[in-house]
Amino acid sequence: MMKKNKNFFKFVVSLYNPVKLLTIIMILSMILSQAFDLLKQYIIKDIIDLPKALTFQINDLYKIGAILILVILLVLIFRYISNIIRTITIVKKQTPYISEKLFNNLNRKNYAFFADNFSGKIASTINQVNTEIIDLNARITVGFVSLLTSMISSLIILFTINIPIFLVALILFGGIIVTRSIYFTKKYLPLLKNSQKCNLEYNGILNDAILNFTSLKVYSAVESFSKTLKEKKEEENQFRNAASKKEFTYGAVANVVYLVVFALLLIYAINLYANNLMSLGNFVFFLNAMISLKSSSTDFTWSYIKIGEILVRLKNSYELLYDEGNYNDELKNELVVNKGQINFSNVSFKYSKNYVFQDFNLEIKDQEKVGIIGVSGSGKTTLVNLLFKFYSPQNGKILIDGQDINDYSAESIYKNLTYVPQETILLHSTIYENIKIAKPDANYEEIINAAKKAELHDFIESLDNKYDTIVGERGIKLSGGQRQRIALARIFLKNSKIVIFDEATSSLDNNTEFKIQQNIHKYFGKQTIICIAHRLTTLKDMDYIVVIENGSIIDVGTPKVIVPKYEKVDFMNAKD
Repeated sequence: MMKKNKNFFKFVVSLYNPVKLLTIIMILSMILSQAFDLLKQYIIKDIIDLPKALTFQINDLYKIGAILILVILLVLIFRYISNIIRTITIVKKQTPYISEKLFNNLNRKNYAFFADNFSGKIASTINQVNTEIIDLNARITVGFVSLLTSMISSLIILFTINIPIFLVALILFGGIIVTRSIYFTKKYLPLLKNSQKCNLEYNGILNDAILNFTSLKVYSAVESFSKTLKEKKEEENQFRNAASKKEFTYGAVANVVYLVVFALLLIYAINLYANNLMSLGNFVFFLNAMISLKSSSTDFTWSYIKIGEILVRLKNSYELLYDEGNYNDELKNELVVNKGQINFSNVSFKYSKNYVFQDFNLEIKDQEKVGIIGVSGSGKTTLVNLLFKFYSPQNGKILIDGQDINDYSAESIYKNLTYVPQETILLHSTIYENIKIAKPDANYEEIINAAKKAELHDFIESLDNKYDTIVGERGIKLSGGQRQRIALARIFLKNSKIVIFDEATSSLDNNTEFKIQQNIHKYFGKQTIICIAHRLTTLKDMDYIVVIENGSIIDVGTPKVIVPKYEKVDFMNAKD
């Protein structure tokens, strides 16, 4: 637990890397502002007592008034500097850095992380870190530092007025702050942490529901799903309400204690004033200091609580985004693919209890075009997941050009393999940018050539905005076939040694599919190709076809042998 907390605080500190100096200046400016505010109070006290001085002249008031104006000006200047740095300068530098840092960290996450968490939950968490850091900066300066300095100033005033009053006030307000802080740490924050976790789940469910709202409408599931959202929000509110009850209980007790002690000190101060042991200025400042301390100590503990709440939310975000159990390997070795030979050697793998593969063997030679067919659940997609290191086998090895992929970084594998899934998900951006993600440094001519090879260029040119056409969220403005052709354009652009197609042409009409198949064979003559399909006709140009059933190879042969043999089998609808 200690190590986790240490890592968490290192994470929080790392979020201030680009603004360390600015943060120090921001805090020092607020301290100076409060220090001059203390000086202002002493000047006001002197103004109250000045007329009683034997040497008093009206010019003395002008002089001390001028000093007061200067001090007030310095208070405003330093507070202005602190606020400008906090609300503009730091935000400008810090939030882009945090967004980049957290998003880059996602690249280290394994496949299971994205499979197990709502995309909305992950996005909300990244946005929340930025929001919480902005709030944390405000709480530290305007709340914590400012109020702490104000309380110290008030106590200094009481010390100069009367030491017994100072000691009682120190014990009273110090005790309230310490006990309240301990109470809230133990009683309040755990409830808040559970409330925050429920809130993240709620946001994830809500974002997922909105993203798939059409499906909910079609299946008349909106009303039932709204009840799920209601239940999750009610669960969140239960924890938050319980936390609020804890806060109100302590606040009531602390206020009673304060009023009793303040009443006793007030009687004591009146007696001092009546016996000429306390000046009017000191009596007024005693009242002001006690009232200010009550307000400042309450606000200070609230700032402490709010900072605690912020840290709880940040820790929840940290635990999700930086959980050590869902990282890719941290290997530095870079896989280099020169040929594209693939070998599954005695591979055994299971997601949970039952094995998908046991002692599975498959060898694909350099530049071979291999089709893989089988019913749903036979293990076709699992082969792809293993090849990309989304998961690791329990036993056996997967070799690329004789190199065990378990010894190489997942990122270097992604660089050498290209995967074209059945369902193409596009970014809410232009067609140009959606093709370009396959090769971020590609120029315009390369993008055009890739689109032509995917039989996409003529369609794009028919659009009003051509390559600058926005495709909508998840490519909703395009048909399934058009989305698939963008995915195919990506593989032509990336031009890697190994290409895996997973029903990549299933949404295309026969004529377009035929042209693209021709282009694949024309431009990928030196690549190793794995083509997963439910339709045998899609695999007719492969070198050979592998038939998989229940995680085992039950047949292998050329298309001339396999297609007639299995042409009556409905792989799309066959039961396992």
